[in-house]
Amino acid sequence: MEPELPPAPEPTLWSRIKPLFDGLGGEPTVILCGASAFLIVSHYQGSAGFFRTLFGNTLDAHPWSATFGHFWWFGSSITLYLVMPVLLALATRGSFNERYGFQLGDWRAGLMITTLFLIIMLPATWVASKMNAFRGVYPLAGNSAYLVNLGGGKTEVSWALFLAYEAAYFSYFIAWEFLFRGWMVHGIVPKWGRGPAIMAQVAPFAVMHLGKAELEAFGSIIAGVALGILSLRTRSFYYGALIHGVVALWMDWLSSKATLLGP
Repeated sequence: MEPELPPAPEPTLWSRIKPLFDGLGGEPTVILCGASAFLIVSHYQGSAGFFRTLFGNTLDAHPWSATFGHFWWFGSSITLYLVMPVLLALATRGSFNERYGFQLGDWRAGLMITTLFLIIMLPATWVASKMNAFRGVYPLAGNSAYLVNLGGGKTEVSWALFLAYEAAYFSYFIAWEFLFRGWMVHGIVPKWGRGPAIMAQVAPFAVMHLGKAELEAFGSIIAGVALGILSLRTRSFYYGALIHGVVALWMDWLSSKATLLGP
């Protein structure tokens, strides 16, 4: 008498959906569709404007109230660009190729290339800060990034607010770089190869710069390619996050230092 076989396991939702994604290209399809969805949600529900529709004027009494929308934006971006991609990769049994860049990788090359980038980019950012196209653009929160509301129309400079804002802003770039140069690049490269993996993230990355200075928007195409190459070369997105974050904070400092330091 033959032994009785155990019953077949009940099909899961993913086991039913997986053949569809496999037929469309596997993990790159999950990544491109997932990243598109996260960027759309970020645009609508992750914005500073959406925060204001949620809370209206209820928080106006707080001295930092004018900056809360940007803290919402940065926090939402960390959730949508870093936490959600990792959860989606776990749910869909992603490849975690090179751990999606969550490692120091070739740190010697990373530090050397990062230093070279900054030697070029920091002076270039200083020059850009003098151009009319960039004046008034940074910080993204305007003078709310460093002025607290004292009531009665009075404000004062707050280093605590400025440092908290810049810390949140830098964290935003860590999540931003993971989405484009961590998850997208390293998740796509095993099936599509290096060139397509780098180029797949350039278009959405450039589109995310619409509304900024035109020169910066065009520059994002070059930056997207360069940072993608850097991520694959070092097997890490950390160095791109460091470059992106330092340049962004440098621009904020150049735009704010006159007020922060006073007469």
